[in-house]
Amino acid sequence: MLGQEKRPGLTPQVAFAAVMALVLALFGGYHLILGTEAAAPIQDRIRERLVSVLPAPTSTPTGTAQTAEPVETPTPTPEPGSGGQAAAGQAPRPALRPLDTIRRDHYWLQRPIAPPGDDSVARFYPYGSRMDGSYPVHYGVEMVNAAGTPVLAPASGVVVVAGSDEQQAYGARAGFYGLVVIIQLDQRYQGAPVYVVFGHLSEVKVTVGQPVTAGQVVGLVGDSGYAESPHLHSEVRIGSNDYRATVNPELWYQPRPGYGTLAGALLDETGQLDDSESKLVLRSAGGAAEVFTYPLGNVNPDPEWTENFAIGDLAPGQWTAELFYKGVLITKEFSITPGETTWLVIPTR
Repeated sequence: MLGQEKRPGLTPQVAFAAVMALVLALFGGYHLILGTEAAAPIQDRIRERLVSVLPAPTSTPTGTAQTAEPVETPTPTPEPGSGGQAAAGQAPRPALRPLDTIRRDHYWLQRPIAPPGDDSVARFYPYGSRMDGSYPVHYGVEMVNAAGTPVLAPASGVVVVAGSDEQQAYGARAGFYGLVVIIQLDQRYQGAPVYVVFGHLSEVKVTVGQPVTAGQVVGLVGDSGYAESPHLHSEVRIGSNDYRATVNPELWYQPRPGYGTLAGALLDETGQLDDSESKLVLRSAGGAAEVFTYPLGNVNPDPEWTENFAIGDLAPGQWTAELFYKGVLITKEFSITPGETTWLVIPTR
């Protein structure tokens, strides 16, 4: 039309420049919104997420590990010197001893913490539990104490490991326990060696091959390795010095004076040990406690008791165990005697 200004057409060069400007603007805004995480390689972000599942080491263990014998890592690996391959997959469910079999206490171990320290087992992360469900299955027990609290040998034996586990794994992985002491007891259980493990120490006071007696200082409480705060981690291993050979230490440590222990078997519909990680609430006139059944593919029943739950330091007297099993409330009464273990069977059929 006459008098109308002619507008230039959109050339390919102009179109390309416009598209690139739009892309740069969008990318810049995306980067500003997500920050450096968006710019980080995806594998780094995944790795950071996985690492955050477990607490990071809070201190760097010092010293050189000393060991008299290697142990297996918890994943299937060739046994040292054997050339053989460990069986893959989950461990078979352990056999339950006949329910009427006489079971005998084996309180061989004195408490490794002396007054004024706290020798009680922490209830927030007992043996075989996952704490609030977000932690790995626990292969031992904790005694929470200040850094530097003396750790005592619980019985006579010989030190087989003393120092850092950075080079040789004695837990879930190298560096897991930081400074660690492992004692092989002089006494054997039905011919099998028994080992006591102390992890997360701040200082080691013994050397490999050194004989120790009950009550002797072997280390100091710390938070080396994978630990969020100072505490003593303790394990009992039977048969081999192996992370997968643990049993519940509460069946080996002497009860606190005036208290007793409960060990039991929650049975499934077939009459075998249940593997459901159920929570039992224990009630008495004086208070209440909680205990969880073990995930049996991860930890082991004691060979004497063949239990799938146990808890120590219960007050003497009458108690009631309560649990919901597949939506049904089950209750069972029992009594605790000071200095002894009560055996409790809970059928579900």
